[in-house]
Amino acid sequence: MSEEPLVSCLMVTRNRSRLAERALRCFAAQTWKNRELVIIDDGDEDYEPVIAPYRGNVVVHYHRFEKDSERRLGAARNLSLDHANGDFLMQWDDDEWYHPERIAAQMGYLAEHRLDGVVLRETLMHMDLPFYVDNPIKTHLRRGTPGTIVHRRSVVRYPNTPRSEDSVYLDDLRKEMRIGMIEGEPHSHLFIRCFHGSNTWEVSHFTERLSHRLADKWEYFKAKFLRRDLLSHRAFQLTDLERRAANEFIAMSREMGLLSA
Repeated sequence: MSEEPLVSCLMVTRNRSRLAERALRCFAAQTWKNRELVIIDDGDEDYEPVIAPYRGNVVVHYHRFEKDSERRLGAARNLSLDHANGDFLMQWDDDEWYHPERIAAQMGYLAEHRLDGVVLRETLMHMDLPFYVDNPIKTHLRRGTPGTIVHRRSVVRYPNTPRSEDSVYLDDLRKEMRIGMIEGEPHSHLFIRCFHGSNTWEVSHFTERLSHRLADKWEYFKAKFLRRDLLSHRAFQLTDLERRAANEFIAMSREMGLLSA
């Protein structure tokens, strides 16, 4: 791309300012210059004290709304789409961790392959549980991880559901535009999905990734029952790049007091 298009990173949040601050720090560290963070907040906490130190360095648009019992997560995400100014829109959840190259890497892939949008096939996953807290895993979804989407502005909207809204949204985007998936090159370090105890999904949604597919079930059986060492499961065998990202995430999270295990 001869000039960087504006990328709107879209955060929907409610009463999780401490977690959101980590995502804000990740946003501020991005190497992609032309970006904005759009925050949609319908909770009771005021995030302005968290945002204030970053104003003047990065563009943050903070929008507060009264809580509406009819507004599910999907409808809140639609508010973020409506308030975005960018040519491209990127999901930026309040409880995940993002490598400084995330925007640049996905936008670069999108431009190189002449796509309208792109998701990551592989990500890292961290669980704030005693066994897993220092042992993140590598995971993948066959059609890509919905929460990693960046795409050209569109009329497509999320369904007003409390969860799985991003999966439906990605499917609908694929009907309207060319959505690619990064695979076959290092990229899992760009995005760390986090279980912290107040997620939309319960813990089993995360731990089952070790035995999700048939091949994973066999690997899980061998590691746990034959080798008697779950850490020998291939999901724990991180590359140097993945390990560095995981260490950065763990260090940042501990510094901010976000880990309890």
